[in-house]
Amino acid sequence: MEKIKNDEIAFLSRKILELNKQLIESEKAKSRFLSLIASELNNPMTAILGMIPHLAPMGGDLRKEIFALVHEEALLLDSRIQNLVAASEIESGKIDITYALVDPKVLVKEAIEAFKYRINEKNITITVTNKLDKKIVSDPKKLYLIIKNVLGNACDYGLVDEVVHVDIFENKSEMIIAIKNQGKAPQVEYKPQIFTRFAEGPEGNHGLGLGLSVARELCERMDGGIDYTTDETSVTFIITLPLQSACADSDACGSNEFLFESFDDAIEL
Repeated sequence: MEKIKNDEIAFLSRKILELNKQLIESEKAKSRFLSLIASELNNPMTAILGMIPHLAPMGGDLRKEIFALVHEEALLLDSRIQNLVAASEIESGKIDITYALVDPKVLVKEAIEAFKYRINEKNITITVTNKLDKKIVSDPKKLYLIIKNVLGNACDYGLVDEVVHVDIFENKSEMIIAIKNQGKAPQVEYKPQIFTRFAEGPEGNHGLGLGLSVARELCERMDGGIDYTTDETSVTFIITLPLQSACADSDACGSNEFLFESFDDAIEL
C-alpha cells in the first residue's frame, strides 16, 4: 500500500513538473509573439501617421469625411500598437527610462489631439488646469502613454455632452495628474481588476484591456502609482509620479521629439 502511494506521488510530481515546463514555454512563446507583432506593426504605423496629415483634402472636398474616418482609425490603431509595444517591453523586462525635461501640459494637449475625433463625436469638453508652473524631469514617451491611456478611458466611458477635467499639480515631492469624467463607476468587484490585461470592460464588453494595465505598469516602473475614486456621478483616475531630481538626458516639451527616432527622413506631426 505504501509503495502504491509513493508511486502515485512520484507520478503526480512528474506531471506537475511537465505542466510547469509547458507553462514556462507557453509564457516565453507569448512574449516572443507579442514582441514580434509590436515590432512589425509599429514602424510602418509610425510612417503612415507621419504622412496622413499631408493628404488632408481641401475645405469643401467631398472626401473630407472619408479622410477623417481613415485618420481616426489610424490614430486608434496607433494607440493599440503603442500599448502592444509597451506590453512587450514590460513582459520582456527590457524597459528603460529616458529622462528629459518635459512639460506635462504639452503631453496632455498631444493626447487630446489623438482623441479629437472621439471627443467631437461625443461632444466632450476637456478642461486642463495646470498648477505645476515648471517643466519636470521624466520619460516623455512613457508619461505620454500613461496620460493617453487614462484620458482615452475617460473619453470612452465618459457621458455624452459632459466635461472631462484634467488637473496637474504638485503635492510635496510628487506630481499628480487627476483625470475626472462624468459617468458610472467601473463595474468590478475589486479595484485591481480594472488594471488587468485582457479583462472584460466595465459593461461586460471584451477588448484588449491593455490601456489601464499598461498605465499602471509604467507608473510603477517610474516609482509612481495610479488609483481611482468614484462618487455617484463621476470617476477620477489619479496618476502619482515622483518629481525626479535626476539630470535630464535631453530637453523635450512633448513626446513628438522621440516618436521618429528610427526614421531619419520622417515628418514630425
